[in-house]
Amino acid sequence: MVHVDVAELAEIWGPPTRSEPVGADRLAQYAGAVPDLLLAYWREYGFAGFADGSFWLCDPDVWQPAVDAWTDGLVLPREDRWIAVSRSAFGDVGVWGQQTGSRLTITAQYGWVVPSNRSGRELSDEARNDLLYALLMCQDRRSVDLRGADQEPLFERILALRGPVGPDTIYGFVPALGLGGALRPDRAEIFDGPVHLELLAEISERRVVDEEDLLHMWIGQ
Repeated sequence: MVHVDVAELAEIWGPPTRSEPVGADRLAQYAGAVPDLLLAYWREYGFAGFADGSFWLCDPDVWQPAVDAWTDGLVLPREDRWIAVSRSAFGDVGVWGQQTGSRLTITAQYGWVVPSNRSGRELSDEARNDLLYALLMCQDRRSVDLRGADQEPLFERILALRGPVGPDTIYGFVPALGLGGALRPDRAEIFDGPVHLELLAEISERRVVDEEDLLHMWIGQ
């Protein structure tokens, strides 16, 4: 039984700016495969976007092709059945391991796949809820934004220039960063999210990056 107050998500992000209810059949589909906490969020908020679309509780079925494209063939700390549970306007995807409770973050613009929770122990239901809670609650408006070439946040500037993304769309850059593009608002466009992430997986040198190494990267910037 979930004891976490699901309203806490809205305390961080504000009320959803867009939401699609999750039907009983979809909840039944994922019952037992994901933590009860995630089902509680879906019941409360649906597949929802917050803060003008900067952060989303996403439909795993829609984003599964992108998750597969980024995880297939990678040597990860744990093998699992990975599904998307959250994502940003820029296509950074929070991924849940259905079997082990392991977590990944796909940072598509940079070509990174970042694992968390390397433990191989069997997890209790409470521990699975705790890990899912950490995956969602460790994010805020600043962490899901990108900084441009001028080191200033990009989301609000791109939102003003291009308008908001929807449930299945993301901001990408033309050309893509992996092809020499730049993180500039005038280079941003709105793309079909899963399709664009699959394309980025094809053109990127996908790398598994440790959280500790990632912290050093950011500190070194």
